[in-house]
Amino acid sequence: MRPVLVAFLLAADAFVVVALVIAHPSGWLPPFIAFGSILIGLIWFQGWAIRHRHDDD
Repeated sequence: MRPVLVAFLLAADAFVVVALVIAHPSGWLPPFIAFGSILIGLIWFQGWAIRHRHDDD
């Protein structure tokens, strides 16, 4: 997996999490928890992708 592709996913998810924190719409906590857990997984996946970026050479 290319790190740049994971970075785009991470940026999109981080935008959603920040938007939920700023806006505080009604019923914002369940989506915040869902997107926050995905964000944590994407941060881990980005680290893994960076560590293994030359495995396909």
